[in-house]
Amino acid sequence: MVKDRFSLAAGLIAVSLFFVALAAIDQTTAAIDRTAAATVFYISRDQVDLSKLLAPPPDMQSDQQRRDIVAVLEAQKLRTPEQVARAIADSDASPFEIAGGVLGPNFTAARLPKTTAFFNHVYSDEHALLRAMKDVWNRPRPFAVSKEIKAVGKPATGGSYPSGNSTRGYLTAIILANMLPEKKAELFARGRELGTDRVVAGDHFPTDIEAGRVAGTAIATGLMENAAFRQDFAEVKAELRRELGYPTQQAQLSGPIEP
Repeated sequence: MVKDRFSLAAGLIAVSLFFVALAAIDQTTAAIDRTAAATVFYISRDQVDLSKLLAPPPDMQSDQQRRDIVAVLEAQKLRTPEQVARAIADSDASPFEIAGGVLGPNFTAARLPKTTAFFNHVYSDEHALLRAMKDVWNRPRPFAVSKEIKAVGKPATGGSYPSGNSTRGYLTAIILANMLPEKKAELFARGRELGTDRVVAGDHFPTDIEAGRVAGTAIATGLMENAAFRQDFAEVKAELRRELGYPTQQAQLSGPIEP
């Protein structure tokens, strides 16, 4: 009888623990869903699906893949200490690190709070779109394909295609060039440089960089169609032009500016 009572109690405890665990899972799932929703500030994959806009990466046995490997090895052979240092510094760049050399000493997070928050939102959306894209193709990094390729800086993780840095560099250039067309050429040159640095670092193939520039342009186009983005863009443009000493312009976004 005692044994039966013990078994019954143990069973009730097990059932109770099961429902407690189930409730915890439900709460965790709900929290994850809320977190995922909170990270979408302007656009989601439903609006900009890069898997439908980008060509697939080169086949591992293709001539293009072999040309990609040769190009990375050539960049590795010719890279200077200065190029290596810049490539490492550019590995996880903020908008201020990307464009600070172009826009001057007043282009800082401390001086530009609206700009800082705005690009945090833009980069959050961009990162989510790229993460989904990299998972689709999962292209191996150059240093994982060839033992001759020696990457510099912090080892990159995740798929190689498309390049996140190239995407971010070009996306940043497009947005800032629309705000400050006086610096259009310099901003696009810096955006391209950010991608090229990843080849120098041995973290990406040239075709990763090309795809990143296309991705950055596609994301910028999607952002410009979003009303919340356009409103924030107008406020950030006004802040930038005021704090950097440019003449006031009507803060209106009409479309991407190409170099």
